[in-house]
Amino acid sequence: MKNKLMLSSLLVLVSIPVLAFDISEVQKNQSPLAAEFVQLDDNKDEKLSRVEAGKDSLFTAQSFAKADKNKDGKLNLDEFSKFKSADQQKKTGQALDDSAVTTKVKSKIFATKGLKSYQISVETYKGEVILSGFVDSSEAKTKAGQVAASVSGVKSVKNSLEVKK
Repeated sequence: MKNKLMLSSLLVLVSIPVLAFDISEVQKNQSPLAAEFVQLDDNKDEKLSRVEAGKDSLFTAQSFAKADKNKDGKLNLDEFSKFKSADQQKKTGQALDDSAVTTKVKSKIFATKGLKSYQISVETYKGEVILSGFVDSSEAKTKAGQVAASVSGVKSVKNSLEVKK
């Protein structure tokens, strides 16, 4: 009998903390975007007005209209999350593309006779390659720019290489 009483008391104690959870807290913790949505939702109506969403710099008047798929003038969690996720994926994809372009340019410079790859720094931003550093001649500077421009994925080259004197 004593063991039965202890077991039922234990079950009551274990179940009390479970009942203390607020369902909105559980929902907030499901994803960072859901938590961000809840934080922006000032009036707690589970929809974001243009003003509420505008506290996030992503949501300009134009982007808010694109995100508002059902055209009700408010964003629900699904509309907000899909638009934010697409933007984040786009940014991640661009960074990966830029990294791949940088690697390809560096490899091609390394493989080009007459260029000393340790003298040339390569950075890429949105397909624009920036060359910097010090090279031995104006021919090397020109050649490096041509090599960079010939790589697939390069939209433009800013050749900031300096010729050593």
